[in-house]
Amino acid sequence: MTVPDLRMLLHAVVNPTSNEGYVRDQQTLSDLFKEPEFFIALQALAADRSLPQQERLMASVITARELKTKWRSKALVPEARKPEVRQRLFHFLEEDDLAIARPQLGLLVAVARIEYPRAWDNLPQLLLEPLLTCLSHLDNGNASSSSTSTVLLNTLWTINALVKEWRTVKVAHGAMVMQKFEEFFAEPVGRVLAFWGQREGDGQGDWMLGEAGRYSFKILARLCQWHWSRAKGLQTEQAHEKIAYLVQHTVHYAPIVQTHRLRIVGDSQSERLLKSLTKHLQAIGKWWRVMIALDAKGFCKFPGVTTGVGWWWGEVGGVVAGTDGAIANDDSDSCPYPKRFLLLGLLLFKDILPILAHDHPDIFAPNFILSAFHLLVDKLLPLTSTDLEALEDEPEEWLIGESFDEEAWAFEFRPCAERVLIALNNACRNVPREQKVIEPEMIKLLQTTEAALPNDLPSVLRRESVYCALGRLSRSMASYGGVDFSGLLTGIGGWIGLGHPLHRIVKRRVAWLIGEWVSADEECAKLPLVWQMLLHLLSKRGESSDKAVQLTAAIAIKESVDLWELPIDYFIPYLEQTVQELIKLLGETATLDGKRYVNDTIGVVIERVGDKIMPYLPTLAQAVPGLCDASGLEGEWLFKASLVVLTTKLVSAAKESSGNLMELVIPLIEESLQIPAKDFFEEDGLVLWQTALYNAASPYQPHRETGLIRLLLGLLNMLGENMDLLPKLLALFDSYMLLDAPGILETYGEMIVTTLAKALTASKPNSDAISRILLSLSLLIRTAPLDKFAPLLLHSGIFQHITTALEDDKASGLILAAYLDILSRIAMINPNIFLQMVSESARMQNREDAKLLEEVLDALWRNFDYVGETRMRKAVAMGAGALLTTGNRQVLDRFDGEFLNIFLDVLGEVQIAQDDPTGTETGLRSWQDEHSTEWSELDGTPEGVRRTTLENSDPAYAVPLKGYVVQVLHQAHTVGLGPFWDKADAGAKHSLEKFLS
Repeated sequence: MTVPDLRMLLHAVVNPTSNEGYVRDQQTLSDLFKEPEFFIALQALAADRSLPQQERLMASVITARELKTKWRSKALVPEARKPEVRQRLFHFLEEDDLAIARPQLGLLVAVARIEYPRAWDNLPQLLLEPLLTCLSHLDNGNASSSSTSTVLLNTLWTINALVKEWRTVKVAHGAMVMQKFEEFFAEPVGRVLAFWGQREGDGQGDWMLGEAGRYSFKILARLCQWHWSRAKGLQTEQAHEKIAYLVQHTVHYAPIVQTHRLRIVGDSQSERLLKSLTKHLQAIGKWWRVMIALDAKGFCKFPGVTTGVGWWWGEVGGVVAGTDGAIANDDSDSCPYPKRFLLLGLLLFKDILPILAHDHPDIFAPNFILSAFHLLVDKLLPLTSTDLEALEDEPEEWLIGESFDEEAWAFEFRPCAERVLIALNNACRNVPREQKVIEPEMIKLLQTTEAALPNDLPSVLRRESVYCALGRLSRSMASYGGVDFSGLLTGIGGWIGLGHPLHRIVKRRVAWLIGEWVSADEECAKLPLVWQMLLHLLSKRGESSDKAVQLTAAIAIKESVDLWELPIDYFIPYLEQTVQELIKLLGETATLDGKRYVNDTIGVVIERVGDKIMPYLPTLAQAVPGLCDASGLEGEWLFKASLVVLTTKLVSAAKESSGNLMELVIPLIEESLQIPAKDFFEEDGLVLWQTALYNAASPYQPHRETGLIRLLLGLLNMLGENMDLLPKLLALFDSYMLLDAPGILETYGEMIVTTLAKALTASKPNSDAISRILLSLSLLIRTAPLDKFAPLLLHSGIFQHITTALEDDKASGLILAAYLDILSRIAMINPNIFLQMVSESARMQNREDAKLLEEVLDALWRNFDYVGETRMRKAVAMGAGALLTTGNRQVLDRFDGEFLNIFLDVLGEVQIAQDDPTGTETGLRSWQDEHSTEWSELDGTPEGVRRTTLENSDPAYAVPLKGYVVQVLHQAHTVGLGPFWDKADAGAKHSLEKFLS
């Protein structure tokens, strides 16, 4: 497309005459994005001042947006034309329309991130030249020139963006670039800042100078921050001097800037300057906070830091002290003390409190501490009129935002004041008891508050803020003593039941206070008054209560029950009413977040009381299905995830009776595995599935159509496709086998072996996945009828896979040992079936069965040393012994060598203790001890019983090897072992006889 045509298209898109035409032209323009050199032509139009502003703006925005991601495309931006594009970017330093200039200057920064210094090594010089030119104009008194102002501001903006982009690059290349930027820009930018400071100090500042000063400060602040963030060994004395200078500068000018702001507030002619000064002040505060966060102790050693923060805290104190606590929630530039300005003061004060306490005892004196304490409690902690209106209109929504917005302390006064109060108290942690001031003052404040009834709004709000402070300081107050919590609750009980509508404001705080105090002093959870009060707050309805009160009581109950160091007996008398009221509240809450909080409390109650929840399980289970339909509501998936977690706890509590819950459990599991739910709570669904299997008495309860067996096909499909979840899916599969391997194999046998064969093939050699699949195969061999399972192993190719894998000399020893374990257990169960499987496998491969058997027997001896676990080594020995009883001459021929050595090795490892002839052989450990992590999940569940029964009856654990070898040798002699015994080494036979005697 020619340049005139492109100009016409741009004009048509900016000035559409019809909707159809606009859509057509917009599509034409989008199609051109793929054309070579299109963006170069578009950038040229953005720089063409003869075009209308809207057309230039669109060209600038599109070019900048697209080239940031397409710059490396040689088809769109040929290497030969890149210098032209880079050069044109500097034309926008002279562009006075910032909406057009800033996208292009942002593109300059993005391109620099790619090309500097490799292909654009003169970039700093190209930016330094216009900066020095502007400085000379400033020195000559031409600061008011519009062209100078435009170039100066755009240049400083670009340098600031460059430094911001590069300061976080940690590699050596990034450090080199930052040093180069500092070398080029620090001195001239510092001169601009000094010029601004001189004019600002004289009261002659204007918007242009204000912006220049602000950008200059941000550049130097970022360079200082970069130095300060480096390792101590890399920080130079020169860098510390620059930081010290900037600290002195900001401490000196922050009050001047604020005074200037106050002087022009309300002047409509100075709105731009007011906005610039406000941003400058915020930039100073943010820089102080960043530097303190990097190294508070080190930064506070710079002269002036504590003075500067002290000034800012004093400004906050001056504003707050002059109010009744109702601070304007105004963050506009036209406000004398914008919200962010005051919050910065609070946060800076919080940040340096530990340093004041440790290094400045002259400042951190009792009067200072008490002054800050009262400012916070008296002025900043009380609820505001905005809070009261929200609490009146939507108590449930207000509570959710109030209690669970973890970021609110950075943006709202009251949560911020709570953080400052905690920090103030923490800073006093090491003060000796007799010198503490906060705790005695808190006690005095509480006594004064409790002396009068909360009969009007001021007294209610006062009591609410005092309880808030007491809760925030609960740990130190409980440790200090002096608060009779039982007596406090008794006093509260005197008015809490009066039914006064205003009381609901403070009732919420009472419930919250109980939760906080009990967490700090756990013994208080045993007080009957605690539970009487919480149940009263949870159950009462009417004008003197609301959902905020009831939900807070539910949360406090969770806090008061979730004390695992205490026996739960203290709560049992209140269990029935608590469950009833929580179920009632679950149905009444309007928001999904509210329901989720109640869910969490019920879940903790179930966990803590264990089987004592059984009488109430039917009621709880009936309540869940009605909550599941939350489609389209805000927080839907988080809520449904909480329902899955709650159902998991119900199943854990129900144990063998959990079959009655399957009509609730299975739909939740099915949903959790389907899109879109799987993106939110697939993990929770798998945990519920596993828990249901752990606690099931049968996979067919309550019916085959509605029992856990219904999910098996889905499990097998997932096993064949989802290798990432393989360990968790195989754990589920193992649970099914422990429940009913014979029945399941009869119905699903072919699909099971096909799936396992597919998983084996898909797994990488020597991977953990192979080991985990072989564990499940071993379990299947031990639980399923071998006569039914053996043909499936053959026809699926699994048996052939095992015999082939044993020949792999690069295979992991652990995996080879697992293959031997499988073959040995087949031989232990039925050695004739083992030989038939080898023969059939050879036939299927068109091989001689004698040759394949020889390879298998060779592999058994060759890989025996890889078998490390005693139980597994014993299983191999028992499998070898069982094979001798078949009378197969190839097997008998191995007796005098490999088999005899295996017997001698393992008999030397497992011996029956002489003092306990009926005990377990030495060297053997129970399955529970060998798999302690897995057992911790199974202990106390029906599957734990199933697993224990299986493992304790395992011949490789339960049958003494000595007696077993005697028996198989006796049988083998009856089928032809004699000649092979005779040719065995006499010494080896003597050793064997000694073991067996």
